[in-house]
Amino acid sequence: MMSVFQKIIAMLFLRAAPEDLPYNRSLAVQLGFFYWFSGIVVLKTTLEPSWLMESMSLSLAILLVFVYGVLRIFHFQHRFVQTFSAIVGVAILFNLASWPLLSMVADTSNKESLLATVSFMFLMLISWEVLVKAHIFKHALEISMLNALLLSFSLFFITMTLSQLLFPA
Repeated sequence: MMSVFQKIIAMLFLRAAPEDLPYNRSLAVQLGFFYWFSGIVVLKTTLEPSWLMESMSLSLAILLVFVYGVLRIFHFQHRFVQTFSAIVGVAILFNLASWPLLSMVADTSNKESLLATVSFMFLMLISWEVLVKAHIFKHALEISMLNALLLSFSLFFITMTLSQLLFPA
């Protein structure tokens, strides 16, 4: 039997789905905490220290409300624990993957050509994250990939918009 970490890694390559994770509320809470903590560690390089905890708390709250809300609308709220675990599990890995890129962007001594390359890589990473989350929504809600992509983009834009409004750089 694959470990939870292996299943989350498999989700990154669209080879596993949220139903492959155990229905375990404790796991969902632990992953939520690790998501919050990993975001604080990663955002230290780019965000004002006084806003770190609030920003990640907002991000976690958006994930909770969005995932539960969408599942409830589609009458799949019984899938919340596994879907939330999948979403925050992959988000932890994307947080960690973005860490070196954000560190390079925050370093003002880097040349413009390097920043352009890093920005492109960051865009590719965000695109991959949107795709993986769409894959999770597709399986959790039993919808088409197009509709799942719309939900995933919605989650991304809601998170970015609220973060920018409440915590401007």
